[in-house]
Amino acid sequence: MTDADPSRQRAGAQHRRAPALRRPGSNAPSAARTADHERDADVASPPTADREDLPPTPPAKKVRDPFLDNARGILITLVVVGHTLECFDGKSGFLGGAIYTWIYSFHMAAFVAISGYLSRSYRNEPRQVRRLLTAMLVPFLIFQVLHEVGKMLLLGHEFDPQFVSTAWTLWFLLALLMWRLVTPVLRVLRYPLVFAVAIAVIAPLDPDLDSTFTLGRFFEMLPFFVLGLVTTPAMLQKLKTLPHRAWIGGGVLLAALVFSFATHEMYSVARFFLRGSYADGPYENWLAIIMQILVLAAGMIGTVALLLATPLGQTIWTALGARSLTIYLLHPLVLLPIRYMDEPFAWVEAWWAPLPLIVVGLAITAVLSRGIVATATRWVTDPPIGNLLVKDEVAPQGGRRSTA
Repeated sequence: MTDADPSRQRAGAQHRRAPALRRPGSNAPSAARTADHERDADVASPPTADREDLPPTPPAKKVRDPFLDNARGILITLVVVGHTLECFDGKSGFLGGAIYTWIYSFHMAAFVAISGYLSRSYRNEPRQVRRLLTAMLVPFLIFQVLHEVGKMLLLGHEFDPQFVSTAWTLWFLLALLMWRLVTPVLRVLRYPLVFAVAIAVIAPLDPDLDSTFTLGRFFEMLPFFVLGLVTTPAMLQKLKTLPHRAWIGGGVLLAALVFSFATHEMYSVARFFLRGSYADGPYENWLAIIMQILVLAAGMIGTVALLLATPLGQTIWTALGARSLTIYLLHPLVLLPIRYMDEPFAWVEAWWAPLPLIVVGLAITAVLSRGIVATATRWVTDPPIGNLLVKDEVAPQGGRRSTA
């Protein structure tokens, strides 16, 4: 050892003294590592650099997956197009009726399923309840009043705010709020999807089931919410990596459209609304139950097909999906004057009328998705009053309050 180069001895000493870098994601101090951690930490700092000289690692920023935003962007566009056809009475003809029936056979089922998937972590924690109130309950109350004001101005009705019966499109907010609240219960069930389907089939046997507090849709669309709730990220990843996924999903949706053209005049599109009792329909209970099961199956198949056809990366749908709630809340106010018009436009009776109406729906969606619209209307679509409604959770003595 005495014949060794002194510079090599110093370099070796520096190398032995150099601290090992932590593996990314580790938050335990190096002095407290377990033997397993020590075996895994096989990357050493360079001999010529102290740890203090290394640039600090910036905190990881949560990256938003555009896939679900793309899916929601497509779906909110279908929502607006469907409501545009409805308000202009463009669904009464053969072409409009087929397109309208096709949209309603799966679009709200897919929307509810995605909402269920995004509710998997809901535990009724204060920050989650705060978000529940500011993004769902308070906007529901605000827009319920706005719809009633619209009726007063457009129809000459007396102002009569209704909160038991939801106005037009607002059922979704109230139903989603209730689905979220029961999520902790659904998650502990052994077979939640079987339970949800049974509820959806049995509940309409009650002849009094209706739109009061949107209970009809709460029970009958519950399977779609639970479908999303039981879907794991691994299952979703399999859909995203399935070979030829876009062709398969697009083919199923196209086949459903062809089927709608062939059959939509044989039954009422109201079957897909899933909001009332079997007694409201023309079928006996046993046949209505079969129809209910077929409607639920169509919604689930359409949901999977839509996800297969959804692009994975950033697209024109991404921004629409990120602002889907704003579009959902605002577009009915744009369409209200047409919805309550005494005499619709004469040209909507033409066979080709649904085509320009689809363009109108696309234009409404594009305008309402603009950032300036979202910013200007945030005080009603997402009021920042959560801290006024929900108190912070106090941890045990010696702990700290939870923050939003």
